[in-house]
Amino acid sequence: MRTYYIFNVNKYFSHMYKNKSFKMYKIFEEIYRTKDYDGIKTYSIMEQVANPFNKIMLNEYINFKYKCKFEYERKDNLHILKGRENTNLIINNYNIKIRTTNNYSIFFNDLNEYNDNLFVCDFENKDYFWLSKLCVSSRGNKVIEFTR
Repeated sequence: MRTYYIFNVNKYFSHMYKNKSFKMYKIFEEIYRTKDYDGIKTYSIMEQVANPFNKIMLNEYINFKYKCKFEYERKDNLHILKGRENTNLIINNYNIKIRTTNNYSIFFNDLNEYNDNLFVCDFENKDYFWLSKLCVSSRGNKVIEFTR
């Protein structure tokens, strides 16, 4: 089971770190590993680096894409796919959390179509990438070899 955290990086940090994925990962890793007592400082850093998600719009977008699929289920901010891939997608204010049995979730393509400044981190496996460099979308992004 893999757990991915997806962040909506603001335009400034996206521009500055588009080709410096490791540095972008280290910023989010520091936030992820911070203890509770540094919560205010951590939240301040998150606000500087990432934009919040519009949870209502994103929930409706994902729901619209999958509502006719037999293996899809939605509970508030939780979207569940069962079948070929067992995946839970949870939309939070500053991140999207995906728990999946696959290395690549079908949700990645849809999220990439929704926004092209998304940075993905798997902190347990020390894996990270810009979603736009991995996915093929209707915007014409090409699959690019996985680079950091």
